[in-house]
Amino acid sequence: MRRLGRILAGSAGGLLAAGLVAVPAGAEAGGAPAQIDCSATHRDGSKLEVSCYNADSVTGTIDLMYVCSTPLDFDHQIFFNEPALAIDGGSTLRLTRDCGPQQVMFTYQVWPLTGTQLDDQTARQNQIREQRDRAANR
Repeated sequence: MRRLGRILAGSAGGLLAAGLVAVPAGAEAGGAPAQIDCSATHRDGSKLEVSCYNADSVTGTIDLMYVCSTPLDFDHQIFFNEPALAIDGGSTLRLTRDCGPQQVMFTYQVWPLTGTQLDDQTARQNQIREQRDRAANR
């Protein structure tokens, strides 16, 4: 098991040196990149309490998706999607969403992205589009 750990560690170091594995955007030397922490988010019956803190210095976004349903008929679900809710750097975003009477919050997903992560994602998407266009001779 130790040998496998050393092999994996050596492989990761070699990949990093070769430029095949990138250091996460926003990572500082010796430190972790700033994140948006949504760990305090929870559901309570028909309500969803979203609480996210942006530790980054720039504005980020939160994408929120949740599903409401009646407890006796899960074939009738209502999907809600709220993309790109802005959260300023150094601030907390608090939201309450309620499915209503005789409904339950069936499931939810919260996708936080810091401004640095958004910039990185946009750059990667642009690079993919450029490669696609070159391959298609556009």
